[in-house]
Amino acid sequence: MAQLIVAIDTDETIHPRPTEHPPLTKRVTATEHHSTCQRCGICCTKGGPALHAVDLPLIHEQRLAFADLITIRKGEPVVSPLVNGIEPSRTELVKVAGRNDSWSCRFFLGEENGCGIYAHRPQECGLLQCWDPSALTSVIYQACLTRQDILPDDEEFTALIEIQEEHCSFATVARLAEGLTQEGEDQAILTELARIITLDLKIRQRAMQTRGLGLAEELLYFGRPLFKSLSYYHLTILEGPYGVRVIPASLGA
Repeated sequence: MAQLIVAIDTDETIHPRPTEHPPLTKRVTATEHHSTCQRCGICCTKGGPALHAVDLPLIHEQRLAFADLITIRKGEPVVSPLVNGIEPSRTELVKVAGRNDSWSCRFFLGEENGCGIYAHRPQECGLLQCWDPSALTSVIYQACLTRQDILPDDEEFTALIEIQEEHCSFATVARLAEGLTQEGEDQAILTELARIITLDLKIRQRAMQTRGLGLAEELLYFGRPLFKSLSYYHLTILEGPYGVRVIPASLGA
């Protein structure tokens, strides 16, 4: 089954993290299934497409609104067809967001297994063929749209995004998490991770409070909160009266 890139959602109540990942780019022969789309809808429930340069007119023409989009930041753990498993995203991506608490494409019409924007669907949707993923995989990470291509010029938002990228990057989180195997340094590392996650949340709160940014737009401007990916690093958070604590997932409730 061909699959688009999907971020790892580490809320175990929503998407349990499998211990093994089945091949995501298996070539299905015509004798096994079909060589044309059967409108089963499975591909659409696996996640919305990442956007590429050729998709920019869809935003300019308001076919896609900011509230329809979500940013996958560079380094964020994603399920990638290129490796048949999880890897840090090789670049920043802007994707069509999911619906509610799932990655199912927000334009997927489940009752009829149709698409609400079929005539104006993004490039990846047009290339996706579950029986032969080669066309889709050839464009993954290529000429991808980023926030810089989409968001309007705004000094305050630009400054907040730059602070987030400098001080709350996934590369920093991954580096710190790798250091947790070193004896005697665990608590200092966990404290630093908690500081980074708290700053990431404060940046979002600032944008909401001072500029009225809604939750849907927040996910485009700042991506998903860092704590959403913590279990990829075998960590979790505890919220208490003195703020956020990061602890090994094995010690979580």
